[in-house]
Amino acid sequence: MIDRNYSEEERNFFNEDQGVETTVKRPKFLLVLVILSGINIATSMIGALSGMLGSAPDQAMIKSTKLEFANMREQLQKADAEDFIYIIDQMQSVTVNMFKHFQAYNSFQFLILVLGLTGIVFMYRGKKLGFHFYIIYSLGLVLLPYFFNPITGIPTLLTIVGIIYGGIWVWLYSRNLHWLKD
Repeated sequence: MIDRNYSEEERNFFNEDQGVETTVKRPKFLLVLVILSGINIATSMIGALSGMLGSAPDQAMIKSTKLEFANMREQLQKADAEDFIYIIDQMQSVTVNMFKHFQAYNSFQFLILVLGLTGIVFMYRGKKLGFHFYIIYSLGLVLLPYFFNPITGIPTLLTIVGIIYGGIWVWLYSRNLHWLKD
């Protein structure tokens, strides 16, 4: 018989055919994604938790934020970039509404982040349900501002960037679906 080095997939195929169950090693790429996502979600959870348990921004902070947006608006006018001023105005409106609903916004964000963290833990353990949780988490972060702002008040660019960013992460995780079980 010819001695051949079979790939992991071929070995699993032969073993499944013979009724022997083998364990497949966790993909290293999945581990890298879980670590990167875990760091991102954990730091976001700390911010959301402090916002949820802390006090809402005071008038001085709101005034300071409005001044920063006014500065950005002025710089865009000086740079003859009038087309982008409406985005700054929309972002100011989103920020002010977030300040008005500060604890509720951070509470919802925290719940969405918990869903994302649960998803990556499930995927790390090899459960496909975690991938679905991660998709909901990615969409939840994009949709969160829509719960506190009118649809026309949210910059389309913010939504597009959120969808692309979340979509890239979902696509990266999908590269490991072959390893995940139901």
